[in-house]
Amino acid sequence: MVALGLSSTEEAKRDKSKISLPRPLSGTVVLLGAGGGIGAALLDQLCRNGHVKQVLALHPREVSTCDPKVVWLPLDLTAPASIASCGAALKERVAVVDTLICASGYLHGAHGGPEKSLAELLAADLVHVMSINATGPLQLLSACLPLLKRASAPRVCFLSAQVGSITDNRLGGWYGYRMSKAALNMGVKTAAIELERWRNEPSVVAVHPGTTLSALSRPFTKRRKLPPVSVAECAERLVSVLEHIGADDSGRFLNYQGADLPW
Repeated sequence: MVALGLSSTEEAKRDKSKISLPRPLSGTVVLLGAGGGIGAALLDQLCRNGHVKQVLALHPREVSTCDPKVVWLPLDLTAPASIASCGAALKERVAVVDTLICASGYLHGAHGGPEKSLAELLAADLVHVMSINATGPLQLLSACLPLLKRASAPRVCFLSAQVGSITDNRLGGWYGYRMSKAALNMGVKTAAIELERWRNEPSVVAVHPGTTLSALSRPFTKRRKLPPVSVAECAERLVSVLEHIGADDSGRFLNYQGADLPW
């Protein structure tokens, strides 16, 4: 159960008898977005984790790595056929997935964005960002369900963003990114409700990784009061959160310290 970043009042609300020691990531891990900034740092963390036996790294293109435990599989989140093909490839290679981490993210690039006003909205851009940030990752989860169901206490983590919080939206703008992360959050919450019927105590969470010096967020870090963290530090934080979650945490929207964020 996550205890990181909780106040004494919040901790008092929890049943202390259920708080467990950190449970290291282990077995087989599927990592979506393994070639991105945070994804690559997470991959490095997983490769150095002696409990992790195999990492199935998903990305549109293979990234150079010499670790024998890593298997690269191509995945284009904007193409349903690619997601279906990747799901079939996963089922051919492994019988069980212990942890699924979805670290994909799109904010700006060839399709433009983030939008600052309604006048800048383009339907094609909204479809693109929604595919990468919400619908694609949730379709991958759907494809992995039979593999996760065979695991003991499987963990599923989606990298979300605090700007996807409807309650916390005070500045406006960034329509596509905000909308897609809000949609992802709803998908995570709904999936957690569905999977809690399983008997193997799954944990399904959305996590805000914090502002990180990655290609996605680097252009927007200059005006921040708090300095952004490196992708390596971000990955360490995320792994720590994952190691502390249990079935009682399923369906939560967390920050990188393990504290709840408003939906």
